Parts: sequence; structure tokens; C-alpha cells
Amino acid sequence: MISSIDDAVEALYDLNVGVIGHGADRHERPHKPTMLLAVLDLIATGAATPDRIRWSEELRSRFSVYFALVRSHNDQCTPENPFLYLRQDKFWEPLRLQIDGPVPLQSTPTAGDAAGGMVFAKLVGGLETFVLSAPNRLSLRLAIVSRYFPRLRAALLPRFADGGEAPAEEIPSVKESADMLHGRSPAFRRKILEIYDCQCTACGLRIRMPEVNDLTFVDAAHLIPFEVEPNDNPTNGIALCKNHHWAMDRFLIAPCPAADGSGIWRASRKLKGRRSRGEEELLLLDGEPVLPPVEEAFKPDPRSLRWRCERLAA
Repeated sequence: MISSIDDAVEALYDLNVGVIGHGADRHERPHKPTMLLAVLDLIATGAATPDRIRWSEELRSRFSVYFALVRSHNDQCTPENPFLYLRQDKFWEPLRLQIDGPVPLQSTPTAGDAAGGMVFAKLVGGLETFVLSAPNRLSLRLAIVSRYFPRLRAALLPRFADGGEAPAEEIPSVKESADMLHGRSPAFRRKILEIYDCQCTACGLRIRMPEVNDLTFVDAAHLIPFEVEPNDNPTNGIALCKNHHWAMDRFLIAPCPAADGSGIWRASRKLKGRRSRGEEELLLLDGEPVLPPVEEAFKPDPRSLRWRCERLAA
């Protein structure tokens, strides 16, 4: 049950989007977050309400506008798919109106359905409460962008003002975005620990105790810090034990891009192995591979790896 705006942000971070493609083209499907951006616009302008989001030409058109910005590789503009399959995420209920009343939608709606007005969706599970005010809608939009489309922030944010385009001075700063998204941290952590199976990408340490509140020794670490770039996409994170997280945050070690497209650890020249066993172990990490995630779509973004590598303490 979504009972706070933080819960709502967490729910959006954890959409069941699925992954498609092969090799370098493997990526998360953008359809569900794009549909939610379109829905928030329609609610903002009064064209929809939380309990009556019509499958309409207006919704399809708004989806297409956003999709043209976020699509990648061979993504197809198919708004009918997220309209139906968002039901997997528990806060979305697609329905078809019949003589005896609305019944659950059983298949993807058609273009003809958009003209009939008989197909609609409802927000449920508590999310419906948090889309009625402009500040909450902005928080939800920022959550979607930070999690799924962080590199498109400059293109997407100006479109989110209620009722039209947003003047530049109304676009939230990076700090304002972070302040509005308290619920993002636990959601980002859960995703990173899931895709790395609670294993440190530096030393391979894996300690997980499900019977003790799912206790783990591993942290979710941002490559480019969120306060520098509001990027909670899993490709901007890696799993690290607390020791290596501490060392990376102080730029004593850094995951760097490798020639084969993977990652490789580098150690700072400031480390002196003769001073302590701890420094020696950090130095021995130099040249070791960054352990990959279980899903290729979430391997570290080379741009984020370069950001870390360029700041390694000389």
C-alpha cells in the first residue's frame, strides 16, 4: 500500500519494465515510465482523473511525444502495451466498460478503442492520492526521469509544468531534485543489490542474512554521485563492501573503462603498501576486473566509469 510520497517514489523506481535486446543493445523497455509521464500530464491539465484515465487519442499522442525523446535502439512506439501491462505493478487497473459495469481489460486496446471511450484505467493502491497536487506530480516525474531517463533530464523537465511548458527558472536544480526524492535511496539500493546478488564488485565478498532483516555487508554505490548528476539508473551504480565503498568515495580506488567494454579497477598512487596491510590490499586491486552484474543491461555505463577514473587521486 502506498501511504506516502516516498512510497510512491519507491514504487516508480521499481516498475516491472523488463529488458530487451542483445549485447550492447540490451536495455530496459522505456514504455511504462513513458506512459506514466503522459498520464501525469493528462491529470495535470484536467484531461484525466486518477479514477478515469481514458485510452484516448490524446493519451496516445502525449505518449508519442515523450517516446520520441526517450526511445533507443529498435524501441517501437506501442502505447497499448504499457496501458495493459502496467497492471503488473499493482497501482494500475485497466478496465473495459460493459453493460453491467467495468470489467478488467483482457488484451491490449486498439486504435479503434481510443475513439469509443469504453477503455480506461484507474490508479489504485494509494498512488491515486499523490497525483492530485502539482508538487507531488513534480516529485513523481523527477523520480521517473532520475531512474529511467537521467541523461534526458534537460529535454524532459521543461515539459512537466502543469498546463504547458515550464519556464527555465521553474525547472528544479539538482539539489532541489535530490531534496524532493527521499524515497529514492532505498529503492536504488534494492535494485543494485539485486542485480549484483549482494556481491562486492571489487573483492567478491558476499554476506547476506535473509533471516536477520535481509542483512548484507554490501552497499549500493553511485559512480557519479546523485548530487552531481541526478542519475539513479542501475548503470550508474555498483555494489561494494563497506571498505571498498569508503575507498572509492575518497578516490583512492576507481572502476575505469576497459578496452573490451567492461570495467577494471585502478588504485591511487597515493597508496603505500608498506604502511599497512589495508593499503597493500587496495593496491593489489589495481588491474583486477570489476565484477559484472547478473544482467548485461545493467553493466556500468562507460561515461560513469570515466567520471570516477578521471578523479582518481594522483
